[in-house]
Amino acid sequence: MQAVLDQLRNSDRLWDLENYNVFGTTAEEDYDHIVRLTAELFDAPIALINFVGGEEVWVKARVGLDVQSVPCDVAFCSYTVLDDKPLVVPDLSRDARFALNPLVTGEPNFRFYAGAPLRSASGHGIGTLCIIDSRAREALDERQSRRLEDLAQLVADKLEQRRLSRLEVIASKLMQATADAVVITDKDGHIAAWNQAAETVFGYSAEEVLGKPLATIFPMGFDEVDQSGNADEPGLKHRRTEITALHKRHHEITLEVSAIAWHDERLNLSGLGLIIRDVTEKRIADRQIAFLAHHDELTGLANRNSLHQRMEELLRPGSDGAHGLAVICIDLDRFKLVNETLGHKVGDALLRQAAERLRSIAGQDDILARLAGDEFAIVRRGAQDEETLSLFAETILAAIAETFEVGGHLVSTSASLGIARYPRDGEDCDTLLNHADLATYRTKIEGRNGYHFFAPDMDGQTLVKRGLERDLRSALKRDEFEIHYQLQFDIASGHPVGAEALLRWKHPVHGYVSPADFIPIAETTGLMVSIGRWAFHKACHDFAAGAPGLKLAVNLSPVQFRRDDIVALVREALAASGLPSNRLEIEVTESLLLEKDAGTLDALNALKAMGVSIALDDFGTGYSSLSYLHNFPFDTLKIDRSFVKEAETNSDCAAILQAIAALAAALNLTTVAEGIETEQQLARVKALGYHVCQGFLLARPQPIAALAELSQASRTAG
Repeated sequence: MQAVLDQLRNSDRLWDLENYNVFGTTAEEDYDHIVRLTAELFDAPIALINFVGGEEVWVKARVGLDVQSVPCDVAFCSYTVLDDKPLVVPDLSRDARFALNPLVTGEPNFRFYAGAPLRSASGHGIGTLCIIDSRAREALDERQSRRLEDLAQLVADKLEQRRLSRLEVIASKLMQATADAVVITDKDGHIAAWNQAAETVFGYSAEEVLGKPLATIFPMGFDEVDQSGNADEPGLKHRRTEITALHKRHHEITLEVSAIAWHDERLNLSGLGLIIRDVTEKRIADRQIAFLAHHDELTGLANRNSLHQRMEELLRPGSDGAHGLAVICIDLDRFKLVNETLGHKVGDALLRQAAERLRSIAGQDDILARLAGDEFAIVRRGAQDEETLSLFAETILAAIAETFEVGGHLVSTSASLGIARYPRDGEDCDTLLNHADLATYRTKIEGRNGYHFFAPDMDGQTLVKRGLERDLRSALKRDEFEIHYQLQFDIASGHPVGAEALLRWKHPVHGYVSPADFIPIAETTGLMVSIGRWAFHKACHDFAAGAPGLKLAVNLSPVQFRRDDIVALVREALAASGLPSNRLEIEVTESLLLEKDAGTLDALNALKAMGVSIALDDFGTGYSSLSYLHNFPFDTLKIDRSFVKEAETNSDCAAILQAIAALAAALNLTTVAEGIETEQQLARVKALGYHVCQGFLLARPQPIAALAELSQASRTAG
């Protein structure tokens, strides 16, 4: 849609529209008559004559719809006006351009659209004649389409009559009121008339130039039009050109000149009339637009279109440029977090600095481009074996890993790379870019900050991951998520004391998807915020109603702490469900603590003040630090299941289990042993003094209804 909006803002098109003096004007009978006729001929409930500006669409005449203007980004005719032929959409809800349009998804629920463009005398689309229906209809046949075009031409003819009439009025006052410079010469080529706008354009007053040769303002020459006035035939000879002139202050200006050589036999008068517009700034802008057609505005690198064109040239049959060609896609990791936490200004500066680092790394023959957002690509030419490309990839990773200083902030990031080689991984531009992108995606889902070469199996595996990402975006709306609960038992008494809430996704095709597959995707895409809020409210409601006496343990993602107000979320969920705060335990992982965010500590302290317990999950893995236990308000340590599982065969794991139990006892922390699957494992943690345990030996995760029954049975048996 952005490309369409950019075309609508074309200055020449808008200039043409302005010349008709119709945008923003009130209803007129001539146009009202045409829309009524159109509605009747096509048996349509709605018929409109619209004029399309740069930001909004003005409804000049209408039948069946009481609206005066519509933003361009939702107007169907924003597409119609850019084409030469009618646009007919039998069912808007099935057209990718309009399916999500609020005029289609909500009131008035439009379904059918047919519109013909209204073109100016110079060929620009300035408006449409269209019909709309709230029900889907058959496409127009050739006769109907021609009829719609004929009616549109009738509107265009009236517009042209309007324009010519307006020009007559303007011409009579041109010298006094026009913003364009107007210069008139006599038959000898001397300046005879000079308006205020000409003084502004050239810097000379009328007194300084009247009676002077035209070369005074065009010293570089102006011979496009016969200045003698001795035309072969009476009347006007017109030519429009662009030339360079010299301002009084001696700087060059670029002018668009419409020149008319005229001769009046009756009065025996002749001369030259010039209407002049200063387009110096416009031409500078045009050059900038031409540059931006092939380059990224923010970084100055080649853009995606330019990269495509240059790759296609290299890959053209007969070209030797494809020899050893390799495509490296580069995505900055967690760039969205920089934008969200430090602002887009810092994000843009980071992209510019990253581009400069990549520019310093890329070779003279390489093509470096910014594809979109935080995505870059380097096309390497020449013999590139896997070892050489690996070294180059490591160079990129090292360069991006160096801390950026952006707007007074020190920003650390990394990159995920994917590499595809010609011809092994593809023989055309799109295939190579797609395969490099698939390899990049594999790097991302396997932890980021690295690179992968494309492999044939990535096509299927990575597409499955991407399919999950696509489906995950609408899974919450489709009510596909469930919460299962795994009971936790007091080791000493054997009674259930609580349960951990576990998020489950039941995919309509794949069935239950492993949390290990969809949780990372949800966190990477930011979907974890909305999914996590739903899960938290659902778990609190379930426990308040269906698990009396048990304590609820909920694991919150680091993404939620970064992007959501956790304290407000907990307060809202407890109030809405009626669950007492002392029956809630929030679990956090060490990855959250690694970020050393003061806001995290403040949030945990606020939750603790509310009466909520705080647990450190998976303690003993990764970057466990005793300082966490000192600096953060933990009540519980949850020991990672790997230590429980391996303690029977690995003496180090057994020692770690024992040490953690002693440490927790010294700090007066409750210990939870996860992953209990055998009687031997249960006996070991019991002997070491662990307080609570959970695992398949004792209870599998269950929906809330089954959990309540299982909890009651366990209490009765106890």
